[in-house]
Amino acid sequence: MSLLVLLQAATPVVEMADQAVQATATPDESYLNLVLKGGWILLPIFLLSLLAIYVIINKWLVINRLGKKDSVWLSRVVELIHEGKIDKALKFSVERSHASAKVIAAGLKEFEMEDNEIQEAMEVEARQQISMLENQMNWLGITASIAPMLGFLGTIFGVIKIFYDIARTNDLAIDTISTGLYQKMICSGAGLLVGVVAYSGYYLLNGRIDKVVINIDKESNEVLKAIRAYKKRGVQA
Repeated sequence: MSLLVLLQAATPVVEMADQAVQATATPDESYLNLVLKGGWILLPIFLLSLLAIYVIINKWLVINRLGKKDSVWLSRVVELIHEGKIDKALKFSVERSHASAKVIAAGLKEFEMEDNEIQEAMEVEARQQISMLENQMNWLGITASIAPMLGFLGTIFGVIKIFYDIARTNDLAIDTISTGLYQKMICSGAGLLVGVVAYSGYYLLNGRIDKVVINIDKESNEVLKAIRAYKKRGVQA
């Protein structure tokens, strides 16, 4: 009997505790809702992320097209030059779309000129091809620098607002402060993430561009040597 009385007396207490737990419990938030709490500063960071992704994909495709290595084509061009079939070598080069072929075609067009003029024509075309390879790369550098700064700026604005509200309301509740801080730290996290992506893409693409430039220099030198050898043989004959 006494056990039943104790249970009846404890029931209201258990119900009150259960209501308190339900009141303090917060439902799990989705990542999207969490990110959206970062504020308006996330809009320019998001736009910079789209810009970085576009530039990385676009430059990757351009480098694949212009930086293609074709040893069979190069051997054939050198062979045609040794045989004196310059028109065929030029046509064979013009039909190719990669950067080395365009540089060599520029040199073959000046075949009747002096060696230094042929080399100069190749260098001019090489600079144009390198400019096409490096085009838009500055946008990645700008994104890598600005995105983290925007993120920190959003966090600073959030912290200023938190302390302003504290000074205005004289409310030092820890949940208010911590909630505001974690929401504003989202800006810093988003900015750093976009900056890391842009920074990584910038150096990865620059590494590939350097390899293409080295390949252009190597293949144009081989063709220039073949031209000089053919002209020297013709003079001796």
